[in-house]
Amino acid sequence: MNTTLCYIKNDRNEYLLLHRNAKENDLNEGKWIGVGGKFEEGETADECLLREVYEETGLTLTRYHLHGVVKFISDTWEDEDMYLYSADGFTGALKETCTEGSLEWIAADKVLLLPTWEGDKYFIGPLINGRDRIDMLVEYKGDELVRCEDLTGPVNTLKSSVITCCHGFSTRTGGVSDGMFDSLNLGMNRGDEPARVTENWRRFLDSCGIGYRRFVCGKQVHENTVHIATEKDARYAYEKYPDDRDLIECDGYVSACSDLPLAIFTADCVPVLMQDPVKGIVGAIHCGWRSTVSDIEKNAVDAFVSLGGDPSDIRIAIGPAIDKCCFEVGAEVIDAVHGLLGDGASGFYEEEKNNTGKFMLDLRGVVRCRFIQLGVSAVNIENVGGCTMCHPEDYYSHRGTKGNRGSLACVIMNRRGQI
Repeated sequence: MNTTLCYIKNDRNEYLLLHRNAKENDLNEGKWIGVGGKFEEGETADECLLREVYEETGLTLTRYHLHGVVKFISDTWEDEDMYLYSADGFTGALKETCTEGSLEWIAADKVLLLPTWEGDKYFIGPLINGRDRIDMLVEYKGDELVRCEDLTGPVNTLKSSVITCCHGFSTRTGGVSDGMFDSLNLGMNRGDEPARVTENWRRFLDSCGIGYRRFVCGKQVHENTVHIATEKDARYAYEKYPDDRDLIECDGYVSACSDLPLAIFTADCVPVLMQDPVKGIVGAIHCGWRSTVSDIEKNAVDAFVSLGGDPSDIRIAIGPAIDKCCFEVGAEVIDAVHGLLGDGASGFYEEEKNNTGKFMLDLRGVVRCRFIQLGVSAVNIENVGGCTMCHPEDYYSHRGTKGNRGSLACVIMNRRGQI
């Protein structure tokens, strides 16, 4: 169950609380809590917040902040993800009556003295004291609090020194997913709870200096198509296009549009972010071995050129991927790498010593070499992050988990006026 809960503050340092005393068989009977309620089908957390606050109080929120997610576990009630908000801007007049109970403004220093759930005190206190991020796990047996854990952690987004516009490569830390998705899963087709993935995207985009907005992403098919993207290709996480068209099937995006984030997903394959700071062109490319040997790199550079760019001006950040230490491939892959790079291919693989006919391949090195062959200066190319399979604490790895994993993402955006 997904819910919202909001603590609204006025200019007298008072918080609006709901004394739950109006309904029979109310789970919260007699307790003082904030205002909120359950998501309706298809709602985002913000949409649920605004609707529930207006329905319960008559107030329209104009300034509010999502602190994080409190996960409730119970042996009696349905497990719940509660999206915790505070607000200090609103319009309208407070309702005189509410079907849920009595609404009252309570002085900030009196809020924690009122009867409420024991676990609520652990997030109400930090919220009142101005803490920005609050993620918690709260467990009850019946009415008894048996566990309360602070899950708040940093969103560890990796940046490149050669890219000058807004960008980032995700890691798996700082999100709200759990289990095999723990914790910043950005994949929308892995089986994770959509509300959690949406919140993860909000955090990731914020960490990149982009802010939550529509972004370009589609269906990656391990081929070499690069799509020149425009605003009509952007969507929120899980949002369908207004004209109900299918997702774009390609493995790369290039755009000269401002304020348009481009994103691709990985979990071992090589993520590449590209920028031409002279012409204001950016790109996000998914370089699996199949798309790499079919020369998606050339298609990406050609797309930059078609928009007025010059290969010598392109800057490239190559993100976390499976490295040579872990990437075992067959002879057919090595043959394809030779077809791509020619004589330079031999420096990027080694044959296994036990005569299995397998090879260890440096795919990030292959990608870097190909971009250099295409006219990108070596000094404008940087590797960011480590091996996805060697570091499961930091990254998702498809090979390392046999497919039981979340997804990393990378994103890039030119902000209007930067060029």
